[in-house]
Amino acid sequence: MHLITAFLIGFFLTTVITPKVIRFAITCNCLDIPGGRRTHKKVTPRWGGFAFFIGVLPVLFAVGSGRMLISYVAASAVMIGIGMLDDRKQLPYTVKFGGMLAAVAIVIFGGNVVVHTIGDYGPWGTGDLGRLSIPFTFFGIVGVTNAINLLDGLNGLAGGVSLLGFLFMGIAAAHGGNMPLAIVCFAFVGALAAFLRFNFPHARVFMGDTGSLFLGFSLSVVAVVLTQNRHHPVDPMLPVLVLFIPIFDALRVMFVRMLNRRNPFHADKSHLHYLLVRRRVPFPITVAFLWALTAVFGIAALIMIDEPSFSFLEIAVYGAVIMGLLTEALVWRQKKYAPFDGGVTRRRLLSPRGTFLL
Repeated sequence: MHLITAFLIGFFLTTVITPKVIRFAITCNCLDIPGGRRTHKKVTPRWGGFAFFIGVLPVLFAVGSGRMLISYVAASAVMIGIGMLDDRKQLPYTVKFGGMLAAVAIVIFGGNVVVHTIGDYGPWGTGDLGRLSIPFTFFGIVGVTNAINLLDGLNGLAGGVSLLGFLFMGIAAAHGGNMPLAIVCFAFVGALAAFLRFNFPHARVFMGDTGSLFLGFSLSVVAVVLTQNRHHPVDPMLPVLVLFIPIFDALRVMFVRMLNRRNPFHADKSHLHYLLVRRRVPFPITVAFLWALTAVFGIAALIMIDEPSFSFLEIAVYGAVIMGLLTEALVWRQKKYAPFDGGVTRRRLLSPRGTFLL
């Protein structure tokens, strides 16, 4: 199967299935109601992630049938099931987290999807993990899954960033000679391109946790398979650059929450995309800006594809410093004029009587 064929299959199937999923979600009353942290203004059906899950399945079964594939599909079904239930009933985070751990265990022990090394750093030594391989894999896959889930705050944001992630990792897989993985990545690119037609800029459907959990899980599994294949080696740091924006944002937000003695998993509006919107940047421009940043890091990763791990690490550190300065600039005025609580912006306005109103 050619890469273009995989793209077209994913695109066509998702285009056909998405309207049916929309009707099904409406029938089941799986709807996203405006209010709270939500930025949309009309009731919108969820479960859009189920459409691109079905859209990529034929390509998955066309490229292989081994233990790894069966384990991945089974684990993905677990993530889809947890996501659909959460979109419908708002599951406790402990249940969602337990589902993630179960899915990760399936691909680790059933499909041998394990991170054995995080790169070669020359005089600094190698990043062989040894006995830490399985715990690190659990941490990495759950971390990336949550990062994409947390990124899903504006129409098209998580879908577009994930599309670019699959695109750049697919190109890297093709460069390394791992064509089956490249074909799978391009099927995802096609499926997400079709989904974005229904989701951006005006959403007829949301991917919901069904989609964001599946995408984050799939991106992390692809990253492991891409970088841990001895026959088609790609530096383990390449996916870190490709997925730098969601990884940075998730780590920054959790650090800020813990610094302020808040639950690191408690949702708020301290994410980068919310900070941009609160500075009155229109949401389509915010989304396009974060897509562009993702593309910049992805292109940099491809340019450096034959460089050692330390070079990737250097770019990641510089990127973290620049992004840190950007987020600090975005919250500076909020810190100056009002306490930033990660939720509703409070501005003190002087009333005619001289008292302060919140």
